[in-house]
Parts: sequence; C-alpha cells; structure tokens
Amino acid sequence: MIEFQNVSVTYGERIHALQNLTLAIPEGQFVCLVGLTGSGKSTILKLLLREIRATQGRVIVRGRDLAAIPWKHVPDVRRNIGLIPQDIGLLPNKKVWENLAYAMRAAGHARREVRQKVPEMLERFGVLHRADAFPAELSGGEQQRVAIARALINNPAILLADEPTAHLDPETSLEIVGVLQAINTRGTTVIMATHDMVSVSDLRKRTVRLDAGKVIEDIPEEQIVA
Repeated sequence: MIEFQNVSVTYGERIHALQNLTLAIPEGQFVCLVGLTGSGKSTILKLLLREIRATQGRVIVRGRDLAAIPWKHVPDVRRNIGLIPQDIGLLPNKKVWENLAYAMRAAGHARREVRQKVPEMLERFGVLHRADAFPAELSGGEQQRVAIARALINNPAILLADEPTAHLDPETSLEIVGVLQAINTRGTTVIMATHDMVSVSDLRKRTVRLDAGKVIEDIPEEQIVA
C-alpha cells in the first residue's frame, strides 16, 4: 500500500530530515515509527499527507506517486488518510459532534449522512454522552477518542497517529493504543509515530526505529517477543 523508495528530505544544505529511506508497508499492517525528536518520524507522516515533497526518491501510496499529483488533487489523496495530530487539533469553539460533522461536510457528505454517521462514530468510541460538550470540557482520554473518531469519520484506508499518547497518563495511553489496535483489526492500515516505548512494547507490532533520518532497525511483528 505504501512505499518509500530511496527517499531523502533536505532543508537547506545541512539539515537532513530523511536520508535514503526505503520502506514498504503492506495494506492492513500496524507499524510503529519510533525514535527521538528529529529522527524523521513526523517527516514521514508529512510526506504521506503531501504536506512536503521528497528532495529525492519516490513516495508511492496505493499505486500513486505523490510527487506527481497536481496540488488541486491533493485533497482527494488526503480523503483516504485519517490523521490524529500531536496537538489533537479539535476545534475549540465547536462541540464534539460539530467537530465530526465539520470533517464530514468538508469531505462533501450530505447533511443526512452527517446526522446518521456522527452519532454512530461517537458511540463506537465511547463518547456519545459527551456529544454536546466542548473540547475543553473533556478529559485527555476523551479528547483523544474524539480525535480518533474524527480521523475515521470518512472511512480512510490509512490512519496516521502522531504521538497519540504524548500527553496522557500511562493507563489512558494503554487505553488509546488499544483503540488503535481495534481499528487496525478492522482492516485499516495504522502508522503510529511515537517515543512511548511502553505502549510499543505492549502492542507487539512491527517496529521501525529511526535515527537521524535513517532506518536503523525494522523488527517484524512475528519477531517481537512479549
């Protein structure tokens, strides 16, 4: 589903965000990208969203070279990719249900579809009872669940999670990782960028370790021992 073919991303002459990265992610896989700040995790996510382009190499998503896609068609690419941003990114002046409805309307769904789908998603992620609350009135775990529901509201084939447990306590972190795992079980390809090694250890999914823009270790799921 996703291929990085000898991809490098360079800013100026000295900053190498990625260096000759080659990586393939099959459909339906759960991949943990781990590494310190500046290792290249977020750069990979930005490439997949076409927020940036590779300086060299190719990024292929579902058979399409992202660099060759005209800018006017980038929104079409992004409709197949759900994002849980590091800052959660809920609209503070909109209620929980409005955050999801806004995402659906932006993708062109009719009001009837919105009225049906939003309650279903909120119930699925255990926050239907908070539908009329504003983001600031939610706990950290509730905010993250709403962010996940919003990321999945348009049925993307790929879900990107950028440090989804960064601001959560250990118990809530495990809960959120469990939610992501359940999403993957339903067939969604999940790529989680994180430095939360406790959650990664509990997941026991394919783990790609990055350092200075390079893959230094790629451990398949079947080789990870509990």
